[in-house]
Amino acid sequence: MTTDLAVKNTYASQRSIYDKRYEVGRYDHRSAVRVLTAEWNALTGAVERALTSNPAARTISLFDFGYGTGRVTNEFIEAYVRDSARWGRDLLVVAYDVSSVGLMKAEEALCAKGFVPAGSMDWRPDDEDGYLAGRISKTVADLSATVVFVHGNEAKHPKVMRQLALRVSRGQQFLVTTSWYSGLGHVPGEFRRREYFRQLSILTSWHGEMVFSVSSTGDLSELQPEWSERAANGDRGDFPVEALGDLVYETELGQSNFYHVFGAELNDHMKAITTRGQYWWMEGIRCPEAEFDSRTAEQANYRRVCDFNEEKRGRIWTPADYEEFHTVAAFRSPWVPAGGSTMASGRRPLLSPPPVVDDTQGA
Repeated sequence: MTTDLAVKNTYASQRSIYDKRYEVGRYDHRSAVRVLTAEWNALTGAVERALTSNPAARTISLFDFGYGTGRVTNEFIEAYVRDSARWGRDLLVVAYDVSSVGLMKAEEALCAKGFVPAGSMDWRPDDEDGYLAGRISKTVADLSATVVFVHGNEAKHPKVMRQLALRVSRGQQFLVTTSWYSGLGHVPGEFRRREYFRQLSILTSWHGEMVFSVSSTGDLSELQPEWSERAANGDRGDFPVEALGDLVYETELGQSNFYHVFGAELNDHMKAITTRGQYWWMEGIRCPEAEFDSRTAEQANYRRVCDFNEEKRGRIWTPADYEEFHTVAAFRSPWVPAGGSTMASGRRPLLSPPPVVDDTQGA
């Protein structure tokens, strides 16, 4: 198996695809409900657990992979500002994405809510190395909320993402690490996806929380047999369709876009980054259904999600479980999941949290 993680391809990059999708603006308005109830509960629950595990922390530090326009995390930031007394800590969010257009829109949305840039923003859409574009902040009742925008490049080794994030945090691991819906699904190759999980784990405090929301095999189910057959026949064109769940779909702009929908291999990804004293588990986020035209429709779907989650609580998911959902979330936490600890790592216990490996020199 090759370990060369440099991406060389002739198909359109995620950077170019999402710059265009965010520029046109239809992608973020497919649903009448911007943030799903299950997404909100997953994020706020993770933050609350992280603060309980780290009572001395003066700052809620959060790294979000695949930030886009901040569909989920911007909403949390705005809610934090409105109710900062509830949290009682400063907030630092590192917003990472390969689309500068998405990040610029996220910045604009927060600045419209009273956030102020700390100096001039430095956007370089064609930069090939990845860079810190700048930061914005807002202070309420002596508590500050700061967002630092990091524009990455998918062609770089995943460790470059980690190095950029640690530049912002001055080498400190994050209390919460998240990714919402599509970021990890656009990573080609099982080996490369595994490396992103590993690097995101290294970014996260041993006593911190991880929440990865991804497309499940109940999503795009009509395309999966076609691309599985095409891969078996070598009819993949320039697309890196290799593993079960790899496929290509057409965006609302007619772009051919590589994607991976996750099944039971997500269990293996989470096992690999969980050590003794930590737990990992899955929760459904959305059942397969058309985009929601009202909050009422979203709430009906959420009730189905809750029922399915209750049935599966406390056990490792099978391929059939993943097929019941459009979107699922994978969690890692030092907290025992509700319903039991059957998903705890079997590794030997650590005497202390694992150290951050600083290889920022010579990368």
